[in-house]
Amino acid sequence: MPVPDPLLTPTITATPPVGVPPWRPQSLLVPAVLGGVLAVTVLGLVNAGRLDQSRSARLALLGTGLLALGARIAVTLLLTPSVGGPARAVGAAAGVLTWLTVRGTQSRPFRAYELRGGEPARLFWPGLAAIVGFGVVEAVLLAVLLAWAGR
Repeated sequence: MPVPDPLLTPTITATPPVGVPPWRPQSLLVPAVLGGVLAVTVLGLVNAGRLDQSRSARLALLGTGLLALGARIAVTLLLTPSVGGPARAVGAAAGVLTWLTVRGTQSRPFRAYELRGGEPARLFWPGLAAIVGFGVVEAVLLAVLLAWAGR
């Protein structure tokens, strides 16, 4: 009986994974731009759990989110006088930078999920909740910090 060649053995099976389906990592760009760093970080961490990613991938996302939030606060306090206007652009930029980490860490696992026959979950309602909820939290945090700084 011949031994099968390991190079010809498929590495991805056709059975869909069990569990809650993940969101497309590309779809998290909208909450990143409209909701900011907190929205995309939380959604990215939930999606990392749905994709069963390693602890190091989750920590990389959490670390990037915290760094981007710190940078967003620092730039807003240094350059802008209020929470609106240019501060929104700074928040959107920080959200997009965090999303780049989400995309970088989740694109391959999501692709493997799709190749196994998995269908992505819809992001509309969770994304809307994250945009509104975390957008408000981020705005209140910045307003408090700006008031504390005397602006």
